[in-house]
Amino acid sequence: MKRDFHVRFISLAFAAIMLSVKAFAGTPTVQVQVTLTPISGDPVVLTNDNTDADDEFNAPLHARFASSLSSDDGREYELRSQWTIRLLPGDESADTIDYLKRYENVTEYEFTDYGSFLVVYEWSYRDKDSANFVLGNKLKLKFNIDESVVRLDYNGFSPNDDGINDVFKIYARSVVRMNISIFNRWGQLIKNISGPMESILPSDAVADENGGYLFEVWDGKHNGRVVNDGVYYINVQATGAGGKKYDLKKDINVLKGQGN
Repeated sequence: MKRDFHVRFISLAFAAIMLSVKAFAGTPTVQVQVTLTPISGDPVVLTNDNTDADDEFNAPLHARFASSLSSDDGREYELRSQWTIRLLPGDESADTIDYLKRYENVTEYEFTDYGSFLVVYEWSYRDKDSANFVLGNKLKLKFNIDESVVRLDYNGFSPNDDGINDVFKIYARSVVRMNISIFNRWGQLIKNISGPMESILPSDAVADENGGYLFEVWDGKHNGRVVNDGVYYINVQATGAGGKKYDLKKDINVLKGQGN
């Protein structure tokens, strides 16, 4: 009788272990993917296994937040997601700020501010035959967006096709919108570029080590012809990350030299 009891006890214990393993094997897992797409350059993807972005980004920065469930038990599950994006303070003693909350499994947002951002993903799930939701573990991901910079570093150029200083360039980083106007000495507008930065910055632009771009804004031509030598004037109005405003003015000296 005692032997039969031990056999039954061992059998029940083995069955409990098998049920536990089966339940564990069928527990759904969540896959999280945050795709960060700058206005120039390749997208960076953060996942469960890659939670920190090494690069500094420019504003505007397009972000796509996506989550999905997978399970090997053949059951159908419902996923509920909460994305909380927090702006981390520069001062460690200060509190974080809840910058954005979203509740969709897949959602998108364009960041036009600068700073260090923490994405906190929280989720729960339920078997569609059950009324009860089970909480999953939190996942945290981080990325940074640089402060804006706009500079007019040059005061002249020589549009003579000799391959040296043939175009006028300006420097910008984390700029959301820009309006560039160039005038001749009589105040006539001879060049204007205006719009969001993604429409102004060349698609093949490469950021420098500080995350900024030195890019062409004028080839020295008006109505298809290179302008005469002389002094011209540029006015750059821009909106940077966090809404910072710029209104820069400068003379441009055009000197064709021995070229055209």
